[in-house]
Amino acid sequence: MRRLPVLALCVAALTMAVAAPGSSAAPKLRVELLRTGFGGAGEPNIGIAKDGTLYSTVTAKVVRSTDHGRHWKDITPSGHTVTLDPFLYVDKATSRVYKSDLSGTCQALSWSDDKGQTWTSTAAACNLSDHQSISAGPPTVSPTVGYPNVVYNCSQTVGYNGYSAASGCDKSLDGGLSWVPTGGYAFSDPSPYGTGEGSGDSGVPGHCLGDVGAIHVGPDGTLYVPRGWCNQPWVAFSTDEGLTWTRTQVAKNGMNTTLSGGFGVVAPGSGQSDYQATVMADGKGHVYFFWVALNRLPYLAVSRDGGKTFGKPIKVSPANVKEAWGPAIDLDSKGRLGLAYMASTNSPGAPWRGSYSDVSFTGYLALVPNPLAAAPSVIAAPVTGKADEPLVHGACGPGRCNAAVLDFIDVALAPDGSVYGAFVDSATSKHELVVGHLTVASSAR
Repeated sequence: MRRLPVLALCVAALTMAVAAPGSSAAPKLRVELLRTGFGGAGEPNIGIAKDGTLYSTVTAKVVRSTDHGRHWKDITPSGHTVTLDPFLYVDKATSRVYKSDLSGTCQALSWSDDKGQTWTSTAAACNLSDHQSISAGPPTVSPTVGYPNVVYNCSQTVGYNGYSAASGCDKSLDGGLSWVPTGGYAFSDPSPYGTGEGSGDSGVPGHCLGDVGAIHVGPDGTLYVPRGWCNQPWVAFSTDEGLTWTRTQVAKNGMNTTLSGGFGVVAPGSGQSDYQATVMADGKGHVYFFWVALNRLPYLAVSRDGGKTFGKPIKVSPANVKEAWGPAIDLDSKGRLGLAYMASTNSPGAPWRGSYSDVSFTGYLALVPNPLAAAPSVIAAPVTGKADEPLVHGACGPGRCNAAVLDFIDVALAPDGSVYGAFVDSATSKHELVVGHLTVASSAR
């Protein structure tokens, strides 16, 4: 299926320069919007294998590109049907591709080791619930069989006071064939946080929804579960394969984990919580947490002690961004971060009381080449240029994006250091999967 890429040069969208102060070097930015030709997208993931092959999702479909996103092929495993909860994960260590879709009380799970030519399928995580995510990494307690990594599957689990407040995980020691609960909940009862007056979701004490962002397993086998918990950004991590957990409040600038749009304003669409938060770790004690705060702007915080404490949040969006949603993060072996989010430059802004019928959102990509620096460089740009239509009209903000985008978007760093992001173009009825591609090069002579 042949589609020509749309090219947008967005040098003016830099938030900070990569070059050191006083240097003659300046970053050159190139952003492409690659159209896959596949419509009906929603909640897209993207992953990159060691050989550079790209994988993404169009609900139940799995699509693949072997030429940097120029052309895409449908490689969907059999037995997968369209649900509101698709998920795709590519294990960076092995290049195995996992595809999950909710199927009744279980998940339809498939994986491929040969670029989607053949698949192995099973039912998984029947004790879990809504909004699943998958990650894999080295074992820390149990020996594995037939696959080098422990595979984790985390989601909502049980309910408290009529709400699904607990976040639990299953693990597989054989690559996905069989699953068992890890033992302890990453998040369960809202104590000790969230029970004070006005501290829970929607300002209701003790009301803290159980959805989590995409989980991550670090190179040392530590499992991280990010979450907007009771209106604040939190991360839970386990060094014993989910048997016990340590929970850390990342910052105090809040998250919009309310059933309204924040500040008492009812969000358009479903009004569901904007609970998405994302995390990455390098196995050397550095943990990177990315979220959208209560002021509706995206922030990055860094931990240098394995997630026990975090430094001051850093805003990572251009100055003209008024509102953002849907943070996604990736980390490569060289310590570079890739970020993606949806954002608007014509939002009414705080306190978000105006109409959103004419508000536009589009996808943004960012590269952070030095996230451990005292003042990290952040290179960010929209994936649509001035000549292009934004990706969403009148269906994002001040809650989540409901125009086919639904719960999340995704980002992945390529071996060459460029950033790919999976988005949904819902400005038309086709709801096409589109992929943004950001590359940065120095113009130093």
